[in-house]
Amino acid sequence: MKPVTAYRFAAASIGALAVFLSLDAFGVFDADAQELTSTDRITVSRSGEDLGASVVYIPGLATPGAVYAPLVEQQADWDNHVVTLNGFGGGTEAPEALETVVEDAASEVAAYLEAENLEDVILVGHSMGAQVALLTAGTTSDRVAHVVVVDSAPFFSGLMQPGVTEEMMAPQAAAIRQQMSAMPREAYLQMMAQGLRVQSITEDGQAQVMAWIEQADQRTVAAATAEIMATDFAPRLSAVQAPVTLLYAEFPEMAPEQIRQMFVSQYEGRVELEARGVADSRHFIMLDQPERFSAEIERVVEGD
Repeated sequence: MKPVTAYRFAAASIGALAVFLSLDAFGVFDADAQELTSTDRITVSRSGEDLGASVVYIPGLATPGAVYAPLVEQQADWDNHVVTLNGFGGGTEAPEALETVVEDAASEVAAYLEAENLEDVILVGHSMGAQVALLTAGTTSDRVAHVVVVDSAPFFSGLMQPGVTEEMMAPQAAAIRQQMSAMPREAYLQMMAQGLRVQSITEDGQAQVMAWIEQADQRTVAAATAEIMATDFAPRLSAVQAPVTLLYAEFPEMAPEQIRQMFVSQYEGRVELEARGVADSRHFIMLDQPERFSAEIERVVEGD
């Protein structure tokens, strides 16, 4: 088995993109238009109509909730709940304890749904955020109506190296966490920049990716990278009762059917799945194909 380098793995799973570089770039993130709820692990911005469809958006690794800002602004008649994992930009502070970033975030999102008494929730998760969404759906099945997974799988290492196991990946994950955490900041950013081409098809998108990486806490990114590298969440999918829509990017380097099977194989037999490929896109479908992305989310929310 070939070793997985830190930049190669992070590049395949990281999410760090938004159209503007601050949370208040869109009106939905203005202080007058939002309600903020903060816990140790997550910060949630609520906007829109309380009586509208409840949609909870969870971004990926190193990405603040602002990645969903264009869609949230467009759907102001929904009850929008935009999550940022603390330490991933958006003005949040990184938690002190970072052993299980995904698990802890899922627990706090689930607690948020309970505290707000949200029902028939649509969970939208990108990359690592989709793993958070799936775990949340498994523990709050009575409140979740649908999960939209955006370019993600339960076991990221399995996408890169089919047949690999958690036990095989554990030593590499530990080494990568130590490496990423200890690197001088400039060297770390140079390493992360090597994976920009897999994030977006446009140079503008790649530049935005880098801008968000620069705002994320290095220690938190390292901990989360190690967790998703060494953890196969597929066995947990049996607890997910809500249907799952998977949107995956059809990038030109692979045949569409090959890409489809690579993703779908991790979900087959575990959840009620609808998989839909998005052509001419890389990891950030919401940037590369914003109209298609919005249409797909609206299709699920409106029940079409």
